[in-house]
Amino acid sequence: MPIPLRFALLDHIEAPQERPSGEVYKEVTGYVRLADALGFDYYWFSEHHSYVHYGHLPWPMLLALHLASQTTQIQLGTAIICLNLHHPLAIAEQSVVADLLMQERLAPGFGSGSSPTESVLFGKALVSEQERHEHFTEALGQILESWRDSESLPQAHPTLHARSWQAVNSVGSAQIAGRLGMNMMYSHLRTPEQYKLYRQAYLDSGGTGLIAANRPVYVGPDDATAMAELEPALRTLWRRFRSEGKIPTETPEPDDPWQLCGHPINFLVGGPKSVAAQIAALRAETDFAVINLEPNWAGLTPKQISGTIQRLAEQVRPALGTL
Repeated sequence: MPIPLRFALLDHIEAPQERPSGEVYKEVTGYVRLADALGFDYYWFSEHHSYVHYGHLPWPMLLALHLASQTTQIQLGTAIICLNLHHPLAIAEQSVVADLLMQERLAPGFGSGSSPTESVLFGKALVSEQERHEHFTEALGQILESWRDSESLPQAHPTLHARSWQAVNSVGSAQIAGRLGMNMMYSHLRTPEQYKLYRQAYLDSGGTGLIAANRPVYVGPDDATAMAELEPALRTLWRRFRSEGKIPTETPEPDDPWQLCGHPINFLVGGPKSVAAQIAALRAETDFAVINLEPNWAGLTPKQISGTIQRLAEQVRPALGTL
């Protein structure tokens, strides 16, 4: 019998620059409390500095710690901490403290990269991918060693390493995750073919943990209504990707909104049965244990975002059991 799929939500805490960050945090808090009540397994928060990627949250572990007191069972995680920007021992200690205060519900996630703007902001040199991976391996190794150190205070909970994740966007980073015994999470920007390549590299390097795929999502009452409600936000995202170079600048914007959902946006949209079928097809092709879904996008209202979260829990997740 296949292992039940774990459901997670991921939020980049994005909003217009002029919007007060406190309001943004309060809005996201509502989504997290809803997800907890509906039985989601994880909720992830991303790290962004100096309004890079429109993000309002430079320290995701603080938000996770804050929300632990307002939730009961959901694991709260960092997706990701940009480890190249920080001292690894400081991250190791702060993770242990936060996890103990959260009663072992922290799911720390780490990554080897950040934007060039953020690297410059922290006084870090821009290096090659190989050098970045070498520095990351050393830093993550220091964190894991600190957690194992019986002389270190406070003592890490024995399960903290097993609850830790690594963002993987290349074969090299998948190999690191496998060697260091990390769970592995993918970006939504990658194709199923890349997911399969990273998975094999992870397994070949000794990886035995959980694997999480990632996709943006919008769930409406049916396919037509879902697309009609999502289309303005989807076009905003498509234009953003084109301006950022993820889509070639000469590419004309499709008239058909369904064509906007393709790679590299990779958006799941439709009614509950349709979205369940899309998740099931992706899982059958690439084999993962956790689906990280991103429901919060510019152009959607809080009611629409909450509606997607509710339909995911109450209709999409049960439908997956029949596929």
